Amino acid sequence: MIGDFKPEVAIIMRSDEMIKEFNLKRVTINTSFGPVHRCYIGNVYDVPVLIIYGRFNGEKVPSSQINFQQTIEAVKNSGATKLIGTFVVGGINPEMPQGSVYVLGDLVGAGNYNISWNQNISFHNAEMFEPFCNELTKKLCEASRKMPFPVKENATYVSFYGYPRIETKAELSFYNKMGWDIVGQTCDPEATVAKLNQICYAGIAVQIDDPSGRANYINDLKEQQEAKAYVEDIKSCRKRTTKIILQFLKDYKSYDCTVCSKMSRKNKNFREFPDEFYE
Repeated sequence: MIGDFKPEVAIIMRSDEMIKEFNLKRVTINTSFGPVHRCYIGNVYDVPVLIIYGRFNGEKVPSSQINFQQTIEAVKNSGATKLIGTFVVGGINPEMPQGSVYVLGDLVGAGNYNISWNQNISFHNAEMFEPFCNELTKKLCEASRKMPFPVKENATYVSFYGYPRIETKAELSFYNKMGWDIVGQTCDPEATVAKLNQICYAGIAVQIDDPSGRANYINDLKEQQEAKAYVEDIKSCRKRTTKIILQFLKDYKSYDCTVCSKMSRKNKNFREFPDEFYE
């Protein structure tokens, strides 16, 4: 159990090295969806943090079967008010090579998803005009500028949610014409659920493939040549996002966000029927 420890920042990431280096302790956080066992707590550069090791309970499943609500509820139950999601994504722009890194600035939902809503709690829609916390994103950008590799800021993530496949050539061409940067399957509904819980949310991503590499891979198969892998090693990719997180925590100073914790579209005046209909 988490006990009296209260993290200020939660991070969804897979970084064995960071857990070992800072001697983070594995704990279980209970939620209404069941316990979350993949949680690690401790201080990183004097910042109390919670790391949630990925988004899967056990074996990997399609994104439509990931319980995003459970993960966000674990963050909320821990007491953390700020959450950073880290992502491994696909490339859209042919000019951006695999290994490119991004700080997220906007989001496009390109798939259908649904969440389980507790009927005993008043329903409201998440305010997603700005899906990422401005202050938290700003601090990630400041950390990314100290990296030895380029990081694109204000990137648009297309959430291709729910499909057990990656994108077609036509889809990538359309996304590129729209000026979007990267595509993945987990930033939303995670961002939406974080907003519903009034948690400051931001994201960084690393690209493991690009359209040209995918095309070359298929052409090699067609020509019966030895096909070269078109994705960069995920572990090496994650090292780049981990470096940004570590720099962010090294520079971190405690602050209060005046926006995300107050953001709500709850309608207190909603009634199922006018009162006179009950008479």
